[in-house]
Amino acid sequence: MARILVVDDSTTIRRLLRDMLTGAGHQVVGEADTGVKAYTEYVRLKPDIVTMDLGMPTMDGLAAMSKILAPFPEARFLVISAMEQRQVIEEALERGARGFLLKPFTEPQVKEAVASILKQPFSTTEFREKARRYRSSKKNESQADNAFAEVFSPYNVERAANGSIRIEINPHFSVGSCAALALETKFECQAVCPGVKFDFGGTGHLDRKALAALNKLMYELHQTCGGVTAIIPNDKMVRQIQDDHAADGQLTFLALLVEETQKI
Repeated sequence: MARILVVDDSTTIRRLLRDMLTGAGHQVVGEADTGVKAYTEYVRLKPDIVTMDLGMPTMDGLAAMSKILAPFPEARFLVISAMEQRQVIEEALERGARGFLLKPFTEPQVKEAVASILKQPFSTTEFREKARRYRSSKKNESQADNAFAEVFSPYNVERAANGSIRIEINPHFSVGSCAALALETKFECQAVCPGVKFDFGGTGHLDRKALAALNKLMYELHQTCGGVTAIIPNDKMVRQIQDDHAADGQLTFLALLVEETQKI
């Protein structure tokens, strides 16, 4: 059995992890929703393992890992994130992560990852060296491609005081991100929900398959979660939705939302 600190800014993900970890016989000794709180809780609790999200407000997961490892080099991290960019995974390994799971995750995956970390000997140097070897194996790629990208979550989910859900869609949103978002919204919508609002913010382009997956999820939420509205302020995003829908007809619901926003 391991004493585990669960760190994620999503209440839903923390609840899922707590249920999965306790079901596997581990003890969840604490939770944190920001990197700053993760540090203070680690100092207070000294857990065996920390499950660490990356895209969090105030202090992201990578910064929190570095802050914890400085005084506590024995700290063990299982990074669980929706961010699937190779640079982010490399950076997490280089900073000392013992494992990396992409959202959405399954109970067997979490159980196996924790068991693997518990069997590992203490050597953060080994994991940093592994990341450096991986980077050197990609030496034929451009320097720009190898540069570490700042940590931005592909999406953010917030619940308003009235129970409605606001979902911010960011430029790194992918098919995998959509699967993770579907997992979160499935649990969020179990409570009474007067609707879901998607905010594309400054996002001007998304992968075509990711956009098709998002269109399907938005339609499902419209049917089951009190209706869906959208804020799409970037004209480039509007044009992509219109053009992609005209090309293959797969973005029917998003195209309707675009029409509604243009009437306002």
